[in-house]
Amino acid sequence: MKKLSLLYVLILISTISLAQEFVVDYGNIFLKQYSRNYFNKIIQKNELNLDTLNLPFFDDFSASYVYPDSTKWIDKFAFINNNYAKNPMTYNVASLDAVDEFGNVYPHLPSLSSDIADYLTSKPINLAVHPSDSVYFSFFYQAGGNGNMPETKDSLVVQFKTPDLAWTSVWNVAGGSVMSEFKNVLIPITDTLFLVKGFQFRFLNYASISSNYEPSWISNSDHWNIDFVMLDTAKTYTDTIANDVAFIKNFNSMLNGYESVPWKHYKANNTGLVNDSLTWTYRNTGPDVFAINRQVEIIDLLGNNIGFSMNDDNENIDAFETINYSRRIPYIFNSNSVDSAKFLLKGYITTDDSEERFMYRWNDTIRYYQKFENYYAYDDGSAEKAYGISGQNTAYSSLAYQFTPLVSGKLFGVYIYFNKVLNEGNKKYFFLNVWKDDNGIPGDTLFQKIGVLPEYSDDINGFIYYPLDTALLIDTTFYIGWTKTTDDMLNCGFDIHNDASQFLFYNVSGTWENSSIPGALMLRPVFEYEPIEQTNIFEENFAEFQIYPNPANNFINIESFSNNDIVQIFDFTGKLLLSTASKNQIDISDLSSGIYIVKLISNFVNYKTQKLLIAR
Repeated sequence: MKKLSLLYVLILISTISLAQEFVVDYGNIFLKQYSRNYFNKIIQKNELNLDTLNLPFFDDFSASYVYPDSTKWIDKFAFINNNYAKNPMTYNVASLDAVDEFGNVYPHLPSLSSDIADYLTSKPINLAVHPSDSVYFSFFYQAGGNGNMPETKDSLVVQFKTPDLAWTSVWNVAGGSVMSEFKNVLIPITDTLFLVKGFQFRFLNYASISSNYEPSWISNSDHWNIDFVMLDTAKTYTDTIANDVAFIKNFNSMLNGYESVPWKHYKANNTGLVNDSLTWTYRNTGPDVFAINRQVEIIDLLGNNIGFSMNDDNENIDAFETINYSRRIPYIFNSNSVDSAKFLLKGYITTDDSEERFMYRWNDTIRYYQKFENYYAYDDGSAEKAYGISGQNTAYSSLAYQFTPLVSGKLFGVYIYFNKVLNEGNKKYFFLNVWKDDNGIPGDTLFQKIGVLPEYSDDINGFIYYPLDTALLIDTTFYIGWTKTTDDMLNCGFDIHNDASQFLFYNVSGTWENSSIPGALMLRPVFEYEPIEQTNIFEENFAEFQIYPNPANNFINIESFSNNDIVQIFDFTGKLLLSTASKNQIDISDLSSGIYIVKLISNFVNYKTQKLLIAR
């Protein structure tokens, strides 16, 4: 969700103007604030203590969140994600592009040539071995993927360094095409100048920006995706694969047609809404046949409803096979939570836990959070692109998004994720509109609010809440969107993994037309209650974790992104009462009834603190 890339996709040309429907690749601006906190807490600490790592070095980025693992890498310019790669080797890749660690386009990048943009630099490694030990550096890369294609003037480079030797380029590849698969690279290291303690390697990319005159279009570009990075001895030129079975995708929403719906609406009418199956998507990257055990847990995180678990599903996976396996899950979401609900869908694949494959263990688990709050969403909150109408004579053109609520309810406003571009080129006034339905297209205007400006959030999904002046009672199909006031692209976040284009309409010349671009606009109507008043104060600890049960009695469980967090429980005076590396069945029987503060300490992520209520 980090980044902004530049790709113009011309879909429709009006016969009476130059009006066009465009998609522009991009991502989140939340990095600007998140990075400051991450750098202050993590990077400075690492710069003071660059521990030398031992072989083997391996990272498939499955254990990382937004930024590379700080125990292995010393910079944070690469973006860790599962959105920009096509057919990834494992779940998550590292992406290099034209945006810095704060989400800003590098100001030094030229348009007619290219210059260095991102880096991904390893910590020092003890490579004091003999050339006969057969040392190989290997990785997989992909140009473009779901992002923007690097031009032929752009490139990906690998460099080596030692305490006595400056950075030296040892491999490079030029852009010029979009790759749908990953390509493997093996680099033998035989030069004794490199075989020393303190060896480092890094990836860097040369990038360029668009020369397009439209300020509202100039953003990120030139994506390179990297996966399965390994440095080890006892390798040969035939070692082009890893003997592993790994997830390559997360679960999808279990709601038919929606990513999320309001909790109160779901409880009132969920007939036919729940898709009673989940799909495991995983790959055998090696030459062996493995016996796989598939498991899943569903946990009610905001209430105390009984969850669901399944661990009796076994199947072999052949060499180099990719499996998309769907299984019926007899579970209907239910919780005693009142205004919203949140369920964790946690999937596993297990093989025998051999020491040889222990370093691959992180890619055996996926987590999907099924959320029910106060909005309808077709999008998954991950904006790979931006959508907008731009061109001559598009001032006062309109965009409308169709929704049909499950039950009658009050519409209070809308969440919108607008993309922040160079010099705020898309911060132009617009009218916020709500329309009736007229036989499948927008009809009469129910509401219009003038003088509205795109705003930008530092939150992880970047949504901003735009309230209506008065709540509207909606009991049937309606449309919500905007009318822009200039020819500029008023680009909005666009999720390419879900397709809601049948619900997206635009009107340039007096006629409503259905969008022909597959994807889901990041616009979410808000029902039943308004969000808590927004604030510009950014929470220092960013990622969330869950405590259950909460309220608790004698034990708690912790669910978080990483498997090696340290759990700490404090009283309200700040006194540390408990510290443990265990996250399951944590014994709290010695703590009195009351409210406590729970913190998680991790090398991978900055977490928000949580409150724990013990009630006996």
